Amino acid sequence: MRISFAPVILTLAVASSVYAAPAPAHLAKRGWVADKLKELVENALNTLECGACTAALVGVKDVAWLNKNWVLDALAEICPKVSKLTPEVCTGAIKLEGPALLDALLKADLLSGDAKFICYQVAGICAPPSIASGTLTFPKPKPANAVAPVSSGNLIDVLHLSDWHVDAGYIPGSEAECDQPLCCRKHSNSPAVPKRKASTWGDYKCDVPLKLGQNMMSYVPTVANVSFGILT
Repeated sequence: MRISFAPVILTLAVASSVYAAPAPAHLAKRGWVADKLKELVENALNTLECGACTAALVGVKDVAWLNKNWVLDALAEICPKVSKLTPEVCTGAIKLEGPALLDALLKADLLSGDAKFICYQVAGICAPPSIASGTLTFPKPKPANAVAPVSSGNLIDVLHLSDWHVDAGYIPGSEAECDQPLCCRKHSNSPAVPKRKASTWGDYKCDVPLKLGQNMMSYVPTVANVSFGILT
């Protein structure tokens, strides 16, 4: 099980900045920025509107231009207060997803339809954006008398790995029945005696242990002569 929580927290932060956009004179003060983001996110939980979200994206983008770490650090501190996740999970999720989200925000044209689309797609705040009409041009026209190539009749083996969830942090013997988004790991609040120990070869409530993934990949060549693989 995976919870992508950082996008929601980031949206809450940017959606609230409209109420008090940081002034340039204050942007150099990391503490002020962090405190303001904390205050704004807490206010936004009760007052989220599409207009607030789109306007706030611009404010957080300004802070991210100055220092992305200021935004990420503030969100990591806010996350446990506005969710049921532990500080450990919040920090990990935002550290993993936050930089990419902020990079996307910095590249977005927020004054066009990007802001509304982000607010709708990430948090469902705004109405679905309308689909703009346009013309799709292909590199070259379709052949007039196209025919399918003649099949050689030869069959090949293809390895298809779908929804590949391998957890390099999986620890056999750790808690498999935890209250975290991802169990079978050592968490700061893990009990000394697990309710159910994670087995060596995996658990239904956890991602695949590295050992099982490696064992499977070693087994595949013994039953198939794979020509190529697909990971989806």
